[in-house]
Amino acid sequence: MSDIDFQQEIEQQNWQNYRTWFNDQVAVVTVNVSLMEMSEFRQMNIAQIIRYYQGDKNGLPTEVSHHEIFRQILHTITQLCALPDVVYAGHILSNGKSQQFFYFNDEISLLETLGQLSYDELVIQQDLNWDTYFEFLLPSPLEHKMTLTEEILDTLSENGVNLSEPQLVEHNFHFDEKEDIERFIEKCNLSKIHFDRIKYTENRVKVDKENRAYLVKVEQELALDTQEIFTQVEQFESLADAVSARYLGWEYGNFGQQGSYLN
Repeated sequence: MSDIDFQQEIEQQNWQNYRTWFNDQVAVVTVNVSLMEMSEFRQMNIAQIIRYYQGDKNGLPTEVSHHEIFRQILHTITQLCALPDVVYAGHILSNGKSQQFFYFNDEISLLETLGQLSYDELVIQQDLNWDTYFEFLLPSPLEHKMTLTEEILDTLSENGVNLSEPQLVEHNFHFDEKEDIERFIEKCNLSKIHFDRIKYTENRVKVDKENRAYLVKVEQELALDTQEIFTQVEQFESLADAVSARYLGWEYGNFGQQGSYLN
């Protein structure tokens, strides 16, 4: 199974990839986001199928091992999801280990099919409310922003931007109450976050068909060839939570348009 085939399979199945950390180890998670649209959770159990692979220095599959582990992942999905009431939740690659998660009801049929497949460990548990899916596999808002940050950096590099030189970075927020903006600015000033200026709207503006909010933009200049931008994203996410705001993420200043509505 080639990389292209695997990517096509991800797109067809409505899967989402993101990077995160588990037990101080980098992890690549693929989650079946189409399960969020299910109206009821009929499957009462979850099976975790574990395989070990040759990992690189980060614990992710090496060039030699990744083709085989992806082939095993897709083959297992094909075989198990042919069973009635079996749905695929996603998988994790981390620390030299592949973990696949399937929701099911009929353990006998599942075990019979698994008997035809190769794997290293099997863990079966009850998961009546699909906590593993909603609380463990789906990306948190912060994990989603971290993934987008990597994608932005890749795009900038592909467009010839020198990430080692200081760049204008704009962090964007939505606030429901103007008093929360004042609290946010105070917390920014008291924190170790370096920024050049904070801009905000005097009145709420329309952000979608139904909602209005105060817009806040924090501008800073920093090099993007280190982990500093990831640290900034994590800190702004925490600060926004502390003042009941929504952190939308950041953009590279030269790619965005300057909004005339900002003070």
